[in-house]
Amino acid sequence: MQHPTQIKAIHDTTVGSRITEGKVTVIVLDGINGTAWQTEAPEHGKTVVETRKGDLARLDFEIGYKLS
Repeated sequence: MQHPTQIKAIHDTTVGSRITEGKVTVIVLDGINGTAWQTEAPEHGKTVVETRKGDLARLDFEIGYKLS
C-alpha cells in the first residue's frame, strides 16, 4: 500500500486517467484547500477519511487478511 499522493494538475486530470486495472483507487477532493489526493484502497479492509473543522486531516486504513 502506498502513501496518499497529491494530484498536482487537478484541472487537467480526468477520472479515466486515474483508473488502474485490478486496483481500487480512492480520490479525495478537498474543496477548502483546492487540492486532490489519491491512494490505493486496501484489498481487504476499510479506508476512513478524517476531517477536522471541515479540513482534510488524514486517511486511516484498517487492513484485514482473508483466511481461506
